[in-house]
Amino acid sequence: MLARSATVLAAAGLIGLATTTSASAATVSHGDDQAEAWAHGARAYDGERDGNGVYAEVYTEAGGHAYVWDGNGSDGNWGPWTDFPSRIKQFRACEDHKGCSGWVYWP
Repeated sequence: MLARSATVLAAAGLIGLATTTSASAATVSHGDDQAEAWAHGARAYDGERDGNGVYAEVYTEAGGHAYVWDGNGSDGNWGPWTDFPSRIKQFRACEDHKGCSGWVYWP
């Protein structure tokens, strides 16, 4: 009986861990520039003092397409979060005139 209780408790812990993990943000980099997103929001970070703007390119499950700019240059701070009513399907970090990271896809 003790082994069965331990198994049930361990399984309950895994469910809690999956819930916590699925609600957390994911980050992707392009050089020192980054984009971060959670299920319904995204933001960008410009980590290079090179004069090129940085943005997160986002597609939502409802078919939306958006660019979320850092907006504050390379001042060492993340740009503001932009929230979406529809769940984010995929996102990536992009730098003007330099290209983009690979896509991050949500399960």
